[in-house]
Amino acid sequence: MPNYVHSHDLGILSGGWGADWPDAWGWFDEISNGNAIAPSGNTNIEELNDPLVNGWLSDMQTSTTQMQKNSYASKIDMEVMKDAVILPETYNKALLYRSPDLTNVNVQTYYGMYNYGILGAK
Repeated sequence: MPNYVHSHDLGILSGGWGADWPDAWGWFDEISNGNAIAPSGNTNIEELNDPLVNGWLSDMQTSTTQMQKNSYASKIDMEVMKDAVILPETYNKALLYRSPDLTNVNVQTYYGMYNYGILGAK
């Protein structure tokens, strides 16, 4: 994809990304790590290859506490926003309503929705 982008002189690209797991490393690694730039299937469409960001991602991956991970996430977020390489869009949030007649109700934290496969009814 980078070759196409450069050969067609594209300037602003738009894409979406949903992390494989709900943490900052799962989010930032694919869209902001210089090692993620690939000739095809590229998820780092801004082609960010910042040594600071790359190093913080590496450090975040080996961090042992949530406090350390949060610290690196904050640094990465500030650096990426400072360089204006990613345009934040929207975060959708939905109100979950359920009938009082439902049983075995479980909200999956990762997806933020009901696990419909295990719902029951009174």
